[in-house]
Amino acid sequence: MRYLLLCIFLALLFCGCSGVSKEEKPAIQCTVMKFEAGNGISEGEAVSVTDMFASALQNSGRFIVVERKKLDAVLQEQQFQATMNEANAVSAGRILAIRKMFTGSIGKLGENYVINLKMIDIETSKVDFAISKTYDDDLEDIGDDFIPELVKDVLKRIEEMR
Repeated sequence: MRYLLLCIFLALLFCGCSGVSKEEKPAIQCTVMKFEAGNGISEGEAVSVTDMFASALQNSGRFIVVERKKLDAVLQEQQFQATMNEANAVSAGRILAIRKMFTGSIGKLGENYVINLKMIDIETSKVDFAISKTYDDDLEDIGDDFIPELVKDVLKRIEEMR
């Protein structure tokens, strides 16, 4: 009888353990500043690429992206609007409890597009990492494969930091 109870107890114990999943990593609250338009890129194209990147971050499930409009409202409220720069955005990010900020640029180099991206820690104002990637297809298609790959690179770099 004891043997039977022990077997049942162990079976239940092992069944209960199989339901334990990997620990969910909390989503990182962040914002994405408008990418600077470099050589051969219009302001409108830079905004579109920025928006695609922000959407891909949000869709990854690892980020909660705070809209730039909220950041801009805080900047305006704090009277930073006239001198918009990274330092002011970091200050506004602290007010909104944002942990990370992405800044970047996109430009054309020869026939290729180059995206330079930085992730900044709001608490320390230090650059966590920088990524530079080249895209060699039509700009209209950048959201199909390139932007999702860029987000994968970001997630990989975050994992390496842990």
